[in-house]
Amino acid sequence: MALPTTSAHLSDLPVADMIEQYGGAVDAQFAKSSIMRKMVTVKPVRGTDTLINRRVGRTTLTALTPGVRPDASKTEFGRVSVTVDTVVLARDNRSMLNEFQTDFSARDELGKDHGKEQAKFFDQAFLIQAIKGASLAAPANLNGSIGAGKKETLLASNDHLDPDLLYKAITRILIAMQEEDIDTEECAILVRPTMGEVLLNNDKLVSREFSPDNSNFSLGKMKSIMGSPLISTARIPNAAIAGHKLSNAGNSNAYDVSAAEAKAVAVIMHPDSLLAGETIPLTSDVYFDKIEKQWFIDSFTAFGVSNRRPDVCGVVNRF
Repeated sequence: MALPTTSAHLSDLPVADMIEQYGGAVDAQFAKSSIMRKMVTVKPVRGTDTLINRRVGRTTLTALTPGVRPDASKTEFGRVSVTVDTVVLARDNRSMLNEFQTDFSARDELGKDHGKEQAKFFDQAFLIQAIKGASLAAPANLNGSIGAGKKETLLASNDHLDPDLLYKAITRILIAMQEEDIDTEECAILVRPTMGEVLLNNDKLVSREFSPDNSNFSLGKMKSIMGSPLISTARIPNAAIAGHKLSNAGNSNAYDVSAAEAKAVAVIMHPDSLLAGETIPLTSDVYFDKIEKQWFIDSFTAFGVSNRRPDVCGVVNRF
């Protein structure tokens, strides 16, 4: 449908078309920007505000003795849950006569901005829970089927800027996971951009002699460490967060970040690290309020995330 080329009231353009254009830009940008949406399965939460996942204990093997009835061994079960109780909204309001009514670019750019901000918020919530998971003890009463989180703290104030020390701390976590029979090639290593640049100065990571086809120093790119993909992102929190939008008394402010947790410079996580659910998928709306005489342009979602398996959560903290 051809868009109007002259100034007109916003109602001259069907609202359904505006929602489609704006919502399409929001969805496309969110899908493009979100790291966690591609990595962690987000389950629908319907008819309740809480998603429950069962943890299965380790099975005990028994050797058969001829003529002796084998005893059964009970496999213990545990549970983890996540509650969805907050709607997160991106809202813009526009006057009755505004460029939003006729300018496709305005709708597209606003949609992109809303999609990017929603993706940043979404990813950071997941990374916060992965950081917290690295400090959790092994779940009790599961016969050792799930281990504790993995945490490495560097010993001096500038150690995180040393490519060898940072690399060794990351690999110690990966090796600790491998010792627990975890396939670390399914994990991702997430670092802030500054740490990505530090790792590029590690000779073994950029040398074809040690790590063929893993990186290109001139382009500032590195693919993996010990087979685990390396992802650079500024969404790892580097400052304390109080009053996070998803935090409340019901979840004991689970999404707030302490000063100690804000020292994370690398996060290692697996698709099974976290339990995530959503009641409202990312949704877009455009509507006119007759009382306020203005248009509202919204994108909103309701989701939650908690730890599922601490043994596949790892973090490297600066001193």
